[in-house]
Amino acid sequence: MAQTAVREMLLHELEELPEEKTAEVLDFVRFIKSRMTEELKIEQALALYREGKGSIGYIAELVGIPKRELVREAKKRGIEPEFSEKTVKEELT
Repeated sequence: MAQTAVREMLLHELEELPEEKTAEVLDFVRFIKSRMTEELKIEQALALYREGKGSIGYIAELVGIPKRELVREAKKRGIEPEFSEKTVKEELT
C-alpha cells in the first residue's frame, strides 16, 4: 500500500516537471536501479560463497558477475576467496 502511494506521488511530481527535466530524472532513476541490482547480485553471490555453495568462479558465473569483480568485492568486504591449484594454474597461463 505504501509503495503504491509513493509511486503515485513520484508520478505526480514527474508530471509537474518540464519535459527535459523528466528525462534527466528518469535516467537517474534507471542508473540507481541498475546500481542497486548490481549490489544485490554481489551480496547474493557473496552470501552463497560464505555458505559454501560453490567456488568463487562458479558462483560468479551463476549470478552473472565477472569472476575478477566478485573477487575484488569479496576482498573489499574482508573475504579472502580460496583458489584451487587448478584455478591458480589457469590464471597464470
